[in-house]
Amino acid sequence: MQVEGRDYRLVSQRVWNQLSDRFGFDWEISRPVITRGPAKNRIVEVNPVIFEVLGWRTGLEKPAELIDAEQKPLILTASEKCSLKELQLKIWKAAAEPQLREMFPDVTQDNVSLAVQVCYRIDEDSSWTPLRDAVVKEERPTNGFTSSGDPDILVESTTVGELQLEQRDYKPGKEKLHHLLVEGRFVAQQGHDWRQGKFYSEIQAEAWRFTLQKDQLIDALDTDKKWYESRVVDLTEAQVKVHYRGWTAKWDEWINRTSSRLAPLHTKVRNWRDFQLNDEILVGRVVNGKSYPEWRIARVTDLEKNEMDDSLRIELEVGGNKQWMDAQDEMLCPVGTHKAVNASTVVTSPVSSYSPAHSYRYGRDFEAGRGRPEFEGVVGLSNLGNTCFMNSMLQCLINTAPLREYFLKKDPETGGLFFSKEINRDNPLGMKGIMAVEFASLLRKMWSNEYKVVTPTKLKSVIGQYAPQFAGYQQQDSQELMNFLLDGLHEDLNRVKSKPYTKPVERNGRSDPEVAREEWQQFLRRNDSIIVDNFMGQLRSHVTCSDPECGNESITFDPYMNLSVPIPNNETVSVQVQLFWANGDIPMKYALRLPKDACSLQVAKEKLSELSGIPISRIFFVEVWNHRIIKAYSDRFSVERVREDVLHAYELELPVTEYSFSSPTIRPPGPRKLGTMESEPEPKQMHLVELLHQAPVASPVDGRAHSEGYDMLVEDGYGPKQRRVEVELFNTPLLVSIDRKWTKTEIHEKVWQVVHRLVATEEADKESNTSFGCRSDQRLPYRLHVTEPNGGTTFISDLPRDGEPVDVSGNTKRPFSFTLEWKRNGYQRGYDETSAKRIELHESMKNLEISSKPARLTLFDCLTKFTEREQLGEADTWYCPKCKNHVRAFKKFDLFSLPKVLIFHLKRFRYAQNSFYMHRDKISTLVDFPIESLDLSEFVVGPGNGSEPIYDLYAVSEHMGGLGGGHYTAVAKNPVIKRWFDFNDSHTSTTTAEDAVSPKAYVLFYIRRDQA
Repeated sequence: MQVEGRDYRLVSQRVWNQLSDRFGFDWEISRPVITRGPAKNRIVEVNPVIFEVLGWRTGLEKPAELIDAEQKPLILTASEKCSLKELQLKIWKAAAEPQLREMFPDVTQDNVSLAVQVCYRIDEDSSWTPLRDAVVKEERPTNGFTSSGDPDILVESTTVGELQLEQRDYKPGKEKLHHLLVEGRFVAQQGHDWRQGKFYSEIQAEAWRFTLQKDQLIDALDTDKKWYESRVVDLTEAQVKVHYRGWTAKWDEWINRTSSRLAPLHTKVRNWRDFQLNDEILVGRVVNGKSYPEWRIARVTDLEKNEMDDSLRIELEVGGNKQWMDAQDEMLCPVGTHKAVNASTVVTSPVSSYSPAHSYRYGRDFEAGRGRPEFEGVVGLSNLGNTCFMNSMLQCLINTAPLREYFLKKDPETGGLFFSKEINRDNPLGMKGIMAVEFASLLRKMWSNEYKVVTPTKLKSVIGQYAPQFAGYQQQDSQELMNFLLDGLHEDLNRVKSKPYTKPVERNGRSDPEVAREEWQQFLRRNDSIIVDNFMGQLRSHVTCSDPECGNESITFDPYMNLSVPIPNNETVSVQVQLFWANGDIPMKYALRLPKDACSLQVAKEKLSELSGIPISRIFFVEVWNHRIIKAYSDRFSVERVREDVLHAYELELPVTEYSFSSPTIRPPGPRKLGTMESEPEPKQMHLVELLHQAPVASPVDGRAHSEGYDMLVEDGYGPKQRRVEVELFNTPLLVSIDRKWTKTEIHEKVWQVVHRLVATEEADKESNTSFGCRSDQRLPYRLHVTEPNGGTTFISDLPRDGEPVDVSGNTKRPFSFTLEWKRNGYQRGYDETSAKRIELHESMKNLEISSKPARLTLFDCLTKFTEREQLGEADTWYCPKCKNHVRAFKKFDLFSLPKVLIFHLKRFRYAQNSFYMHRDKISTLVDFPIESLDLSEFVVGPGNGSEPIYDLYAVSEHMGGLGGGHYTAVAKNPVIKRWFDFNDSHTSTTTAEDAVSPKAYVLFYIRRDQA
């Protein structure tokens, strides 16, 4: 993340004009001044919101990229104060008009607001939401001229900042981007279709309703307005019959599929079957003579998970007796669902359904969890709805000894809390002390010995007020929350009431310790708090210009609050590629083993060239969908973004740069104007043309099901009359190289060369024994047409086989493809389906499953990676003030000093730059880290402060599951009784320090031994 004062400086327009006049800068980065927060503070918006725009119409499986006039992905920037109307206007202005016309052909200026809408999503795992301004009702005041009391409908302009998008200012490259979706309405091809007239966002949100299966579990609302786990027991086209789990079949009922009384599983009902030891539940038993079960309160005493099918069995204790049951048994219910015959006291029902509204009902005065905990400070935190990330991090901070001591310390003079004396309510960078007060209130309650469970509602509200990305109930990152919390506490408790201006420190030939000491003193002049005292250290950053003639060096010393260390990754990814030879021989399948963090198609192309012997310049990667080529990939395209299980590659006769392209779908991405045939001033001699395979659908074809191909209506434009024929595309398309000066016979010969293996042996022999151009047209089992790229309108039907020259591109004046229409009888007798399906396997495919087991990683490996010298990438150059160039400099970090509390953030969410896009995945590798005696002596380059850099682990924030979701827990060592505990939202249990070392470990908390 770039830091003001180190990586850039903000200047006024007047100063910029003076600098520009003097130095003649080629470009500028301008940023608006906006107001933010309750106090309307004026700030410079350094990081605008960046959007990538996608599009969707009928026929697309999922949204596709929109492009601009230069055929590049459409990227927009917007201020958080930009209105939604302004944002949509930006899209229409920036998008390439031909693509919009092609994607939405029926949209006009009159119907655009009804036929197309724009959506956004908060993060990658959220559903799409239409961009709409807020609608409010305002009572119309009465006056002497009217007695109407009807409310006025007002439309309040919504801004980008109010969309509560996930914060991404800190993320690199493409990961900064949010997404917008321009979507049209679904058009059904035939018959009744529930998707008819709906937008993609509506289809995505409602699809689960129309794909329900018998025995599938969902949430359902009964007639008493209570949500229950339910099972689908019967279905019709319009309705589903649900069984409320834990109730007898007499309560089963039919509910319309579109009813709001149905919801996906555990979106309305909490997952109460995620059992923990000592959980209390209801267990039922059948009683003779009664038509309903008898329910008793039971306690979970043991759990047994089957690793094979992930099922769970639980041991229950009821009245001194124990029994094992399946965790999904119908005879289990949450406490409070039924009256328990063995209940000795009134039992408070747990929350059986949740939403933000429900969460606040239980947490305003923390009464729900009142009671003395089993161990001092071992208190659970209620989940308010996807707030496990917050609970995990709070448990780590609450068990941080210096914070506990500080916020519980009494002022000897007043008897009040000491921290209240240090609250800085006038700090414009702080939160008026509110953050410190609410954090202290939560900490005191958790250490008061009066609560078993606390609900952190007020702290959550304060966090959301000042950090909108945490305002909703979406899953967030615990490390990001930690940074915000510690920074907020620092500013609220900053002892510096008026921050002085400080000048940059000049090195002037002095030693590192001297410069570092002055840098730290400068920092302390503006920053002095309990957070600085305990959590802040100093990094040494050494940057060297990569130009050998320059060799300029820059050494700076920067404060840090935690260390984000990379996890060395030696993993590889296996990619299967099917290669089609230029001479029409049987395709060959390869298995490419590529480095996972650098898997662009350029790397794949290099590996395929090595295995196949084809020069890199003559390998062509494309995306095939519905038996057509729909995209030619660029070399920088990420393998991870390829949607096909097997990547399609073609050998070309010439380097790709030697071709003109018959259609945009096979033209490699580049700065070309959309909608034109050629990008070059002079067309090239050689043309690359897609060859499609077609069979009439209306005719019965032996051995082939109707659903195997791609159905379309083809308009034949050859001759004075046009005809529409229902056709079917099948097989994998091929690529043909043709010369502009060739005759029709030569074109036929080239097509025969690439398809001869598809023709049955007997027919092929007949053809090969005769001069190709002299045979009757009836000899071949196919006809060759010149059509639109999708096989639609026919430009030249049944291309004659004569010696006349033909410039196909010159005749059509439009993008085109070759379509090979297999005759009905020709397909039945002449198409060799066995040969068409035949694929040879390269030796690499046989070794696909052979992989070496990665070596065990340690925290020291991560630190070594963090401190190693590396060269910056092409997209992350450094401006050298000496040679005045942007260079791929060499950069190295070193630990110059260490804080009392040292926090390591294991960078499990990996970002990899491939092509125009930035992709991420999660590294679940186990990182081994010491519980005691972490000695960092070998990594510290500073003189030290007299204390040995020996640290002991005391807390870990854990993450399990995938990106954008999963679940957070924590393990921490109680600083009072020195025992380890596991914290899973409201559930707490004893554990061991060794259990903290697991693949779930995400943020590690260490304390220096002399401070423990």
